[in-house]
Amino acid sequence: MKTPAPPLFGSPIQQSSSVIDAPTSVLGQDITISGQQLVIKTKGSLLIAGHIQGDVHGESVTVGETGSVVGTITARTITVQGEVSGALKGTSVNLNATSRVDGDIIKQTLSIDEGAQFDGSVRRAKDAAEVTPDLN
Repeated sequence: MKTPAPPLFGSPIQQSSSVIDAPTSVLGQDITISGQQLVIKTKGSLLIAGHIQGDVHGESVTVGETGSVVGTITARTITVQGEVSGALKGTSVNLNATSRVDGDIIKQTLSIDEGAQFDGSVRRAKDAAEVTPDLN
């Protein structure tokens, strides 16, 4: 039986039940990944504490308080605690109080905590395909 790991950056990471047994990949604070037409894909959970210039696809993607993404994030569950400049496309999108998002959100459900900074438009996904990550 696995013992749950303690939170990495002060606040616990909420995961959907579909990825609870999947490993969480962590891109640390000292990592910067950038490239033309870069796409990062994970079939599990991803915690971004560093900096990514490119698109991210995953089951569950969390941008930690020290993390930033310049690009589109497409995932079933998206949690933003840091900075995102680009679109968020997710079944469930949560902007925490420390988040700063500059881009449009396409979602099925959305929660925005008091204190979150958001500049963009929001609309409900027309169908599930719009918010389904490409994991192949």
